[in-house]
Amino acid sequence: MTEISANMSAMELLQVANEFHTGRLTLTQEEKDRLLDLLRLKGAEELEYGQEVEHEKVRLVRRVTGAVSIFFEKETEPTAKKKAKE
Repeated sequence: MTEISANMSAMELLQVANEFHTGRLTLTQEEKDRLLDLLRLKGAEELEYGQEVEHEKVRLVRRVTGAVSIFFEKETEPTAKKKAKE
C-alpha cells in the first residue's frame, strides 16, 4: 500500500495517480480523494501560471487563471468506421 502524504512532491503524486489510473495500484475512495486534493494543492504551490507537468497518462495543469486541473488519458477503444453517405 502506498502512503499518500503532504510531504510528497507534485511529480511523486502524479506517479501514484498514474499507477492508480493504469490499474497497478488500488486506492480506497478516501485515498483517491486525498490524492486528488493534494495534487491540486501541490500544483498550485509548485507550478507557475500556465505550466503543466505530465507523467505517462496523467497530466497536471496550472492554468493562467491559477486554477489547477488534473487530466487522465482515456484508454482508446477501436471504433467502427462510418459509412460514407452516397
